[in-house]
Amino acid sequence: LAGMVMGGSQAASRSLQGLFTPDANSAEFFGFFAVSGKFASVFGPLIYGILIAMTGSVQSGILSVLLFFIIGMAILLTVNEKKGFEEKQKPVL
Repeated sequence: LAGMVMGGSQAASRSLQGLFTPDANSAEFFGFFAVSGKFASVFGPLIYGILIAMTGSVQSGILSVLLFFIIGMAILLTVNEKKGFEEKQKPVL
């Protein structure tokens, strides 16, 4: 079920990243974005596997994925797009 929306969410996250990224710093901002994605691709399955190994239940691993989605949604709900775009206009030192 989650796989049906992952492509769209990845495209939306890149668009939001582009909206908030100052033009002069786009390489470093998108580089950090890419590196954080690599960390997520390692630590997500690692936590999933550790929970399954510790509990012996696949359900606990799936619950960890659900927890990640809930935390991500909670963080995204705090994002103020208007303020982010205004901050983009300020110079970055």
